[in-house]
Amino acid sequence: MRARAILVAAPFLLPLTGTTAFACGVCIEDRIATVYDHAVVTKALGQKHHVAFFAIKGTLAPGNDSQRAIEAITESAHGVDQGSARVSLESASLSVSFDPARVQISALERDIEVRLAAKKLSLQPLRVMDGPARMKAVDRQ
Repeated sequence: MRARAILVAAPFLLPLTGTTAFACGVCIEDRIATVYDHAVVTKALGQKHHVAFFAIKGTLAPGNDSQRAIEAITESAHGVDQGSARVSLESASLSVSFDPARVQISALERDIEVRLAAKKLSLQPLRVMDGPARMKAVDRQ
């Protein structure tokens, strides 16, 4: 009897389970990969600086001019390491290294967003790298 009740109710309850979507993390990793620059990361971590990765929200104009303009805007923010901004228009992503002794990540995000507001763009934080990635060997037994 109980199994039959579940079978009857399932078609009505199933659509309710699809109303909330959760990010699996793969799309975040893909966005980070498009703006990851090993030389920038190595230099930043060597100076005890951090690297922030953001998603760019809004309509991005295609072309190198748009990419360079966003990089220049980002690098004009307080505490940013010059030459460290990387932008991918295709994945709408941005990375930048900064000195955490000079600016906190929340202040950095606000500063860049204020500067990007003229282009009707905003940021969504994805990840902050504050040390080398730790990888573990696979145990093959």
